[in-house]
Amino acid sequence: MPTSARRETIPDPRNYAVDEVLRDGGSTHIRAIRPDDKQRLLKHFGGLSENSLYHRFFGLKKVLTQEDLVRFTELDFDRHVGLVATLRQDDEEVFIGVSRYVRTGEPSTAEGAFAVLDKHQGRGIGTRLLEHLGRIARASGIIEFEADVLGDNNRMLEVFGKSGFRVRRSAQAGVIHVAFPTEESKEFVQARMARGRLAKEQSARRR
Repeated sequence: MPTSARRETIPDPRNYAVDEVLRDGGSTHIRAIRPDDKQRLLKHFGGLSENSLYHRFFGLKKVLTQEDLVRFTELDFDRHVGLVATLRQDDEEVFIGVSRYVRTGEPSTAEGAFAVLDKHQGRGIGTRLLEHLGRIARASGIIEFEADVLGDNNRMLEVFGKSGFRVRRSAQAGVIHVAFPTEESKEFVQARMARGRLAKEQSARRR
């Protein structure tokens, strides 16, 4: 396990917000999740297919309870950090992707989770959310991310594999455990720049 990572300074992560261009040239607003997002999160959950729910929760979770909504939206942004990717639709803010990490028993390690609406999968939303979670993690002293991914969740495995992070994998009973340092390695910077160039090219073509 890495022993250090470059520490960067960012504003209060509870106010984190940035606009991003995606690989198809579309855009999204990425921001910290807030306590007033409970209904938006509930709507996002209702928009996920059974397959996406199974991959996110390792089973067919039927409902988000009030306890779930509190746990997923009222965060301390130290031990538990959450980001959402949003769009404006009919003058309403809609979640198209949700991500979070939670520190594990080792304070310098965190476990991540992601869920992107099916119709928006393949646009690079998960990758962008991962990039920004990594930025917050580095600023918070987290030097390694972990995640458990079902073996048939090819989209999520691709997000990690093409992120530029130095990902290690191990498999057991149909679950892939991925782990990687949060540092901005040369490979990560190159991958991020390549994604940025593609996004700008596609955005120009849409005009």
